[in-house]
Amino acid sequence: MLISIEKKIAFLAMTKAASTSIEMALAPRCDIAYYGNPRVKHISYRRYSRFVAPYLASLGYNDIETCCLFREPVDWLFSWYRYRSRPEIAGRPQSTAGLSFDEFAGLYLAGSPTTKGVGRPSKFVADKDGTPSVTHIFKYDNLPAFRKFIENRFGEPLHFDRLNESPAGEFTLSPETGARLTEFFAPEYEIYESAR
Repeated sequence: MLISIEKKIAFLAMTKAASTSIEMALAPRCDIAYYGNPRVKHISYRRYSRFVAPYLASLGYNDIETCCLFREPVDWLFSWYRYRSRPEIAGRPQSTAGLSFDEFAGLYLAGSPTTKGVGRPSKFVADKDGTPSVTHIFKYDNLPAFRKFIENRFGEPLHFDRLNESPAGEFTLSPETGARLTEFFAPEYEIYESAR
């Protein structure tokens, strides 16, 4: 999470959506920068509105807008699958080594401990009532629109390096699992389709 008081913007870093690249470009230009620790780096809108926004308001900053990137839901899950295939976590319960993406997706849909901590994009952007409430949501695959928005807000050109990319992986998904994911991710697709 990054906050610029002067520019009146808070960037909420959704997992697997270029957050490290954006943080490296914006952190030096922000007043508050939480990154490194994933529990703080990836603070959801609900936690932001519960803990951070009231603190900012107590200092007289009531007009901070929020923004984030939102990835196509199945691609987002595939990125998690690839991320958890890295050799340094082999043998741990969350490792996807030896699993196909189809198997990992099935475990995710079943709520398996293997997928603990993956979460759900629709919950990341929602308030306590479940309503998507981030002020500006941009599609991950429309990074130029997000860059233009941020450059306009900060008044300078910015470059986002490609950092912390997940390892390559084979996208294997059966029609049955694909259909189940599409149904499960219906709230995510609604948000994704309405994003910029």
